[in-house]
Amino acid sequence: MLIIFGFRVVYFTLGQGVFHCPDCGGDRDFRRRQGRNFFTLFFIPVLPLNKTGPEIVECGTCRGRWTTAVLAVPTGAQLAAMPGMLLRMAVVQVLRSGDSAHPAARARAVEVVRQAGIEYDDAALDADLGRSFDDTRVEMARSADTLAPEARENILRAAAEIALLDGPLTFSEEETLNAVGADLALTRVQVTGVLSLARESSGR
Repeated sequence: MLIIFGFRVVYFTLGQGVFHCPDCGGDRDFRRRQGRNFFTLFFIPVLPLNKTGPEIVECGTCRGRWTTAVLAVPTGAQLAAMPGMLLRMAVVQVLRSGDSAHPAARARAVEVVRQAGIEYDDAALDADLGRSFDDTRVEMARSADTLAPEARENILRAAAEIALLDGPLTFSEEETLNAVGADLALTRVQVTGVLSLARESSGR
């Protein structure tokens, strides 16, 4: 009896989702996969051996394969949601540096986030206020360069106008607005100009 044996790479799916496919040029379903060597008997994988190579991302449409670094590129849906997400984070950062219980400031914060297309209420605001200041800053800095400078300036101005609702900017509020401006990749000159415009419009 002839016994046929050998080795073969079998790919397993570790996860799936939606990503921006470089070849398709749009959002596509993907599978995150890992190859593993198998000992085969009569061409059937029977014994798993070592893993082979790094994890890959495979497009469900064109079947193209990339490293997992491709998942860092925002999808079209993520880009569309980015202005609202950054506005939400900026508003929360500045609100927590002042009087986060001020009724007018809270109401305006919820309103502007809703206007950006995000479902938002007082409970969501309180949850955001409980997030780590540093974690929020990292997330903002990572996402800011996807927006045009004008959009980033508008986000900072909205946050500044909320901070001004309970009176002139405190030292803490101004420091936070400067940090938010830096996280939004705005220059010092841009930040100063935006804060001046916010003060003018509020009369403070």
